[in-house]
Amino acid sequence: MLRIGKLTDYAMLILNMMAKTPNAILSTPFLAEALHLSAPTVSKVLKILSDADLVTSIRGAEGGYRLARLAADITVADVITAMEGDLAITACCEGVGLCAIDSMCAMRENWQKINRMIHALLSRLTIIDMSNPLIIKNMAECTSTG
Repeated sequence: MLRIGKLTDYAMLILNMMAKTPNAILSTPFLAEALHLSAPTVSKVLKILSDADLVTSIRGAEGGYRLARLAADITVADVITAMEGDLAITACCEGVGLCAIDSMCAMRENWQKINRMIHALLSRLTIIDMSNPLIIKNMAECTSTG
């Protein structure tokens, strides 16, 4: 089963909350309470997002976090990459030589194409898109470049 991790899901919730008030500086306790998550979990996610330059940390008594760039410029692919690393649905999508049958696999090229299609779709969806019901009419709409 393809599944994103729980922390990635929480990252999307946190970023969605921050996108609703883009100029506000939101504290870890505020985000934790608003999203019904533990403060240590929110803190851990924010640290990872900060390291990936998706949020900016503001120090001080009135400190907290805010988006590092416009919400419309932060994609689902950005968040997944920050939280989990590069998208790779199979070992052969991660790199050469990571699978014992890499050189003779008849599926390798197709898995890599599917991986690129999934990445293209996730790169087109922003955290703003994820705050509303998605309407996707066909697969070509998902993967076309513009």
